[in-house]
Amino acid sequence: MIVAPERVSTKLILLVDDDPVLLQALPEALRLRMEEVNVETCDSAERALQRITEVDYEAIVTDIKMPGTDGLALLAQIKALRPDTPTLLITGHGEHDLAVQALRGGAYDFIQKPIDREYFVASLIRAMQARQYKRQLDDQQHTLERHASDLERTIQERTRELQFLADASRILTASLDSEATLKSIARLAVPRLADMCMTFLAESDGQVRRVEVVHSDPAKEQRLRKLLERYPFNAVVSEPTATVLRTGQALLVPEISEEWARGLGPHTEELSVARTLGSVSLIIVPLVARGRTLGVIAFLTAESNRQYTRDDLALVEELARRAALAIDNARLYEQERRIAETLQRSLLPQRLPPIPGLASAARYLAASPEAVGGDWYDLFVLPRGTVGLVMGDVAGRGVRVAALMAELRSALRAYAVEGYSPAEVVQRLAMLIEPGEMATLVYLIFDPATQTVRFTNAGHPPPLAVAPDGRAAYLEGGAPPLGALRMPSYHEQSAQLWPGSTLLLYTDGLIEVRGASIDDGLARLHRAAAADPNEDLDELVDRVLGEVTRGRPGGDDIALLALRAEIPDPTRFHVRLPAVPSSLPMLRHTLRRWMEAAQTNDEDAYEILVACCEACSNVIEHAYGAADGDVEVRGHMTEHEVEMTVRDWGRWRPPRGMNRGRGLRLIEELMRHVTVTPRPDGTTVHMQRTRRQVTT
Repeated sequence: MIVAPERVSTKLILLVDDDPVLLQALPEALRLRMEEVNVETCDSAERALQRITEVDYEAIVTDIKMPGTDGLALLAQIKALRPDTPTLLITGHGEHDLAVQALRGGAYDFIQKPIDREYFVASLIRAMQARQYKRQLDDQQHTLERHASDLERTIQERTRELQFLADASRILTASLDSEATLKSIARLAVPRLADMCMTFLAESDGQVRRVEVVHSDPAKEQRLRKLLERYPFNAVVSEPTATVLRTGQALLVPEISEEWARGLGPHTEELSVARTLGSVSLIIVPLVARGRTLGVIAFLTAESNRQYTRDDLALVEELARRAALAIDNARLYEQERRIAETLQRSLLPQRLPPIPGLASAARYLAASPEAVGGDWYDLFVLPRGTVGLVMGDVAGRGVRVAALMAELRSALRAYAVEGYSPAEVVQRLAMLIEPGEMATLVYLIFDPATQTVRFTNAGHPPPLAVAPDGRAAYLEGGAPPLGALRMPSYHEQSAQLWPGSTLLLYTDGLIEVRGASIDDGLARLHRAAAADPNEDLDELVDRVLGEVTRGRPGGDDIALLALRAEIPDPTRFHVRLPAVPSSLPMLRHTLRRWMEAAQTNDEDAYEILVACCEACSNVIEHAYGAADGDVEVRGHMTEHEVEMTVRDWGRWRPPRGMNRGRGLRLIEELMRHVTVTPRPDGTTVHMQRTRRQVTT
C-alpha cells in the first residue's frame, strides 16, 4: 500500500540504474545545474519500487533495462504507484522502438546514451514544471467546481424562498439594488399597512442611513421630510429605532401615549414625528438575514386611527423577513458578481509581457458585468525568440466556461513551449473538449526576424495584418471550432508580413452585430485599423474599439490583442528583461536584429553577441540568488565604435570554485575594453570595441 508522502523541503529525485558510474555522475550533474535538489539513487528495481511507495518524488529517472526486470513492466508499476510523477527513461543507442513504447506507456521522455547532460537536466526541469502546472491546474479546477457547487446551492435556496412570495415578493424581486428594495417596501406599505413608513439601511462601515420616507398624504410627506432634515438619524437619541437595530428585536407600540412619548426624552426623532403628525400607533421591525441586521422599517398610523395588534406585527415581520431576504440576495448577488469578475480577470494576463523590439496592447470589454464570459487571449515568448499569440472564445457563460478557458490556456502554453507547431497544438487542444462544449481559437507564432507568421485557425475570426503604409489584409484559412467535430483535422497556414506591420487578433463581439452581415463588421474593422496604422499601439486599439463599436449595442464580450514589430534604431539599443535563463534567447534574437539594422560585420556581430550574452549569464547566475531581478542591456553604435553596457541591481555572490572567472576573461578577449563597476545598488559591465568594416 502507498503511505502518506514524506515532506521534503528540496526537489527530491530518484535515480534508478545498475551502472555505478551513472549513479555517481548524474546526481553530480544535477547538483551543479539545479538549486535545492536532492537525488536518491537505487541500483535495483525492487528497492526503487519500495522507495516509490514511501516517498512522493518530484521525478523518477530509471534505466529502461534493469537486471531481472522488464523496463516497460517497471514503468507500468511506477505509473500505478505514482501516476502523476514524471518518469524519464535512459535508453541505449538504437533502442528507439523500446523508447516509443515507453512514451506510449506514460514515460515523460527518454534519454539516450551517451547522455547529453544539458539535455538531461533541461528535460528533467521541464518534467517537474509540467507536474507543477498540472497540479496547479487541478487545484484551480477543483476551486472553480466548489464555487460552482456553492453558487448552485445558493440559487436553489433563494428560488425556493421566492416561490411563495405574492405582491410584495414581485416588488422586492424587481430590483437587485438594496436601496431601491427598501424604497419599494415603503411605497408598498403605504397605505395598505401604514399611514407613514420610514426605512433605514445599515452600511458596511456601521453607519445607519435613512433611505425613504413615505406618507399617504403628499403634503404631509413634504412636512415629514423637512422635519426629519432638522433631526438627522442619530443612534444615541433615536432610541427606539436604534434599540431595534442593535438588538434585532421588533418593537410594537399599540398606542402612542403621552406617557410613552415623554419616556423617550425631549429630542428623539420618533417623538418629534409623533407630535407633529398625530401618530397613533407604531411598529419598528428589523431586517434580519443570516443573523445580521441589515436595517429597520418603521410603520406608523395617524389619520386612519388604526392601532397595531400582534397580528399586524406578525404580518409586518413577515414582510420585513421577505424584504431582508431580498436585500440580502441583492448583496450576495453583488458579492458573487465581484467574484465572477475577479475570476475572469485572473484568467486574462494582468499585463502583457515586455518583449524587446515588440509593442503590444490588449483590451477586454465585458458585455455584462454580472456574467463570466468566454473570451480570452494570451501573449508569450517561445524558446527560439519567436512569439506566441492566442485569441479564443469559449461558447457560453459562467464558471464552467471560465474553467474551460483556464484549461485551454494552460494546455496551449505547455504544448507551445514544448515546440509543437500551431496545427499540432490546436489538434491536441481539441482532445480536451468535452461533448457539448465548443470553443473557437486562433494560435499564431510570429518571428520578428523574418516578419513571418505561422498560424492555425479553429473557427475563429481571421487575424488582421496592417502595414505601416495602410495596406491591410486578413490572414485567411481555417477549420471547424474545437468541439464541432469528433475527429477534426487542423492544418498550418503561413504568411509574410510587411516590415513593421501590426497584427490584430479579436473575438467575434467586435465585428458581429445582430441582424447585420459579418462582412460588414470585417469591413469596419479593416477601415478603422488602416486609417492610422502608425499611431501608438494603445491609442490604436482604443480608437479601433471606438470606431468599430460606435452606435451599436454591446451584445457580446470583446477581446482585442495587437502586436507590432518595431523597426530598430541602428544607433541605439536598449532592453530590460527578467534575469532568468529564458530571457537569453529573446536577448540574442533582439541583438541580432539590431546589429543587422546597423549593418554590422558578421564577425563583429558574433563576438558582440557572445560577450553580451556571457555578461547577462553572469548576472543571471550571480546577481540575485533566489530573488527576482532584471538585467538591462544598452548599446550605442557609431560608424567606427560600438559600446555595450550590461547592468543589474543585485548583490553578486562570491565566486565558487577554482575555475570561475572564465566568462569575464572571454568577454575581455572579445571586446577591446571592458570595465566592471560594482556598486551597492548593482553592478555595471561596460564593453567597447572598434567595428570592422563590412565587406561586400
